[in-house]
Amino acid sequence: MISVRSLCSIALVLVASGAAGCKEDPPPPQPEPASSAAANKGKASLRTPVSPIAKVDPQSMKEYRVDACYFGTLSLKQARDAYLASLGKDEPSEKKVPSFGTEDQSKPGDAGKGVLPAKPPTPTTPAAPKTTATPPAAAAPGGSAKAGPAKPDERRPINIGARAPYERNARACTVALSLKDPAMPDVDAALSEYAPFATELAKNIAAASNYYQREEYKKDSFAKGKELHAKLLADFEKLDAHSDKLGLAVSAWHSSHLPDLAKADEGQKAALTALEDARTLMLTLASKNLDPAAAKTQLQKLETSAAALKAHGTTNQTDPWSKIMAPALDNFIRDVKAAEPKLTDKGISSPALYLPVVTSFVSLIEGKHRALSRSLTAKGQPGAREAAGNAQPAAPAAPAAPEPQKE
Repeated sequence: MISVRSLCSIALVLVASGAAGCKEDPPPPQPEPASSAAANKGKASLRTPVSPIAKVDPQSMKEYRVDACYFGTLSLKQARDAYLASLGKDEPSEKKVPSFGTEDQSKPGDAGKGVLPAKPPTPTTPAAPKTTATPPAAAAPGGSAKAGPAKPDERRPINIGARAPYERNARACTVALSLKDPAMPDVDAALSEYAPFATELAKNIAAASNYYQREEYKKDSFAKGKELHAKLLADFEKLDAHSDKLGLAVSAWHSSHLPDLAKADEGQKAALTALEDARTLMLTLASKNLDPAAAKTQLQKLETSAAALKAHGTTNQTDPWSKIMAPALDNFIRDVKAAEPKLTDKGISSPALYLPVVTSFVSLIEGKHRALSRSLTAKGQPGAREAAGNAQPAAPAAPAAPEPQKE
C-alpha cells in the first residue's frame, strides 16, 4: 500500500512538470541575411531625420533678431504716449487712473478679443435640469453661502494680448545682443545700451498694466502705482534717444546690405520686394515728422507688391514665400488702413490703433524668417547664403557626422 507521503511526492512532481510545460520557449533568434546586413551596415541611425534641417546663415538670423527688437519695441513708445496722455502732469490717483492705450480693445461686450476671464469655466458633465434660482431677498437668514447662488468672481479680466507684446518684444533685443556673428559695429553698440534698458522698461510697463487692470491700487492706496510711476517717467525720458540710436544703426545696415534679388527665385523676389515696401512704410509711420500723404502713397505701393506675391501664389501653391508672407502682408495692410483716419504729422494719434500696426509688422518679419527656413529645407540647401537673397555668400555648413553603429 502506497503511503500518503509517497502520494504527496508524486503530486508535487506532476505539478512542477506541468508548470514547466506551460511556459512558452522563446523563438530562436533569426539570423539576418548576409546581404541585408551588408546593406544596412553603412546606413545612419533611424533617428537621423529624413530631410535636412535648414540652417539659416548667421547674418540672416541676426538681421531677423535685430529687426524684431527695434520694430517690436516701438510698442514701448505707444505705451508711453498713452500713459502720459491719460495722466497729464498728475500722479496716479482715484481721479486719474493711468492707461496704456490698450483698454479700448477690450471694452465690455467685446468677446473674443484677447480678454481672458480670471477663472475659466470648468467643464461639466451633461447639464442638469434648470432650476429657478433663489432671489437675493429670499436668501436664508445670516447670508449663508449655501442658501443662495454662488458669488461670481469680481476680479476684472486680464487682457493678456495687451500686456504680452512689451516684454516679448524686449526679449528679442536680448537675443539679438547675444548673437556675435557677424559683427555689426554700430548696431552692436546701440544694442548693448538698448537691450537692458528696453527689458527693464517693458517689465515695469507690464507690472503697471497688471496692477491697474486688477485694481490692486484699491488695496494699497496707489503706493505701488506711485513707485512704478517714478520709474516709468525716468525711463520714458530716455526712450527716444535709445530707440532712435538703434533705429539709425539698423537703417544704415540695411541700406548697405540690400538683398540680391538677382539670386532669388520668383516667389522670394516678390516677397522680399513687398517686405522692403512694408519696411519703408513702417519707418514712415514711426517717424516724428510724418507726412500723411507720403504714407498713403507708400501704402498703395505696398498693396501693389503684395498683390504680385499673392498672384504668384495662385499658380505656385506650394511656394513657401507666398503661403507664409501673403497672409502676413494682408494683416499689416489691414491694420495700417484701420489706423489711416488717425494719421497726423506726429504719427498715428490713437495708441489703440498704433499697437496692432507694430504687432502685425513684427509678425511680417517673423513670417519672412519662417519662409526662408521652409524654402531652404525644400531646396535641400541648409546654410546657403544665396537662398537667403543676400549679396554675400557664406561658407557651406559642414555635414553632420553619422552616429556610431551599435554592436
